[in-house]
Amino acid sequence: MEAALRCIDAKDYGMALEILTDLNAANPRDPQVNHWLGVIYLTHGHAARAIDHLQAAAKVAKKEAVIFATLADALTLDNRFEEALPHARKAVALDGKSEFAHRTLGEIYARLRRPVMAEHAFQNALAINEASAIAHLALSRLKVSLGKMDEAETHFRRALELAPEEPSVLISARDLSDIGLKQEALEKIEPLLDDADRPMAKVERARLAFTAGKICDDSGDIPKAFHYLGLHRSELYGHYDAGRQERHVETCQKVFSKQFFEDRKDFALTSDRPVFVFGMPRSGTSLVEAILSAHPKATAAGELSFFDEQIGDLTTGHTGDTALFDAAMALDRKTAQRIGRKYLTLLEGFSKKSARVIDKMPQNFEHLWLIALLFPNAHFCHVSRNPADTCVSIYMTPLPGKHGYCESQQSLAHYFGQYRKLMTHWRDVLPVTIRDQSYEALVNDPDQERPALIAHTGLAWDDACRHHEANEAQVFTFSMAQVRQPIHTGAVNRFEKYRDHIGPLLEGLAGIET
Repeated sequence: MEAALRCIDAKDYGMALEILTDLNAANPRDPQVNHWLGVIYLTHGHAARAIDHLQAAAKVAKKEAVIFATLADALTLDNRFEEALPHARKAVALDGKSEFAHRTLGEIYARLRRPVMAEHAFQNALAINEASAIAHLALSRLKVSLGKMDEAETHFRRALELAPEEPSVLISARDLSDIGLKQEALEKIEPLLDDADRPMAKVERARLAFTAGKICDDSGDIPKAFHYLGLHRSELYGHYDAGRQERHVETCQKVFSKQFFEDRKDFALTSDRPVFVFGMPRSGTSLVEAILSAHPKATAAGELSFFDEQIGDLTTGHTGDTALFDAAMALDRKTAQRIGRKYLTLLEGFSKKSARVIDKMPQNFEHLWLIALLFPNAHFCHVSRNPADTCVSIYMTPLPGKHGYCESQQSLAHYFGQYRKLMTHWRDVLPVTIRDQSYEALVNDPDQERPALIAHTGLAWDDACRHHEANEAQVFTFSMAQVRQPIHTGAVNRFEKYRDHIGPLLEGLAGIET
């Protein structure tokens, strides 16, 4: 165990993982081994693996605050915020002087859109250790999510002063508005990227490269931006299997037929509260959510991973490329309605009074078969944008590693084409009405599009929806800065300025309708 800890101190995570894996095989219940395995998997961005080990540790070491705080941290990274909350609270109860426990609790409150409680927890963390760069960074991110950029940059400066080479601090520079501060961060990032021997998790190195690319793009140095954007992509994204994706879409077209939904009409719940906003990432879903949530009778729940998790649970025990479809065919009415009621309970946590609660998880377009089965009375809005604009924006954004299609420009174009095929199929077979909301139409003619968008949700028009930028609700997506601005057309045909650097992408998108 001591050898593993020495490796962790030296950031030799590969060797530490080997040692800890051997120790875990010899004694699977050892809480210390499971805890450190969880920490290493978290460092590498593997939240699901980390959770398994941390849950095992928590079952044995029931009084160790650090284990419960780390488990809460892992669940938060996996977007399981409600599940994380009691573990963070327990960590604080076990050790009220743990900066880490208070900070983790704050992160969870922030993600649950309880900013006052989040700030209180972060301030408690700083009261314990004012020199915690990560606590200052957490406060900075909270302020960014609220659109309070001056306060955000104050805390970021303090974090940078305390930890000038900490990757998580430097990575967050991408969200700032102060160009000078971003350039200062870039000057610290570039030597780290140039030092191939510097111990660093691969995911951190990749995200640093994305941040460098974003800062270079913001300053107008496009060639340098694309240099960084391509530098460490393989360390964030695994291999994209184009053939497998094609087989998946083809099987969706065969299995999820009109008859499939007709045979399962009795699975439906009656609720009309949910509003599902979906489409490719970076297509304008955040803008649509901001407009809808400006309505006094609507609440934004953000990007909920609920259906991704439920389908993961349904496919447990099924293997191979047909796992999803085997699970879908085996799904019974009782199980389906239990999932639906669980989802409605989740929405209650965001608002008990709002007539509509908005779930804007873009990737829900993959799960529409289940969502439409459960909620035929819900409101469905598919947001689309010029393919080249959408894909360029995705290419320049460090999405989580599960978005393997971001591996290259070619893989991104291929996946976009498969997404279009799937959406065409859903329109033909789903027993729901889908509004196709064009981003370009929305920004070019907002006075026409906004009322139609609100009407689609079954709400009466409210003038608050004309000024979504005044909405004080938190925003956590990569579009958090853009949605604080009034509607504008500046991002239409944005891809043109990158044309010299996106040849493979444009070639792959050739023939796809705009």
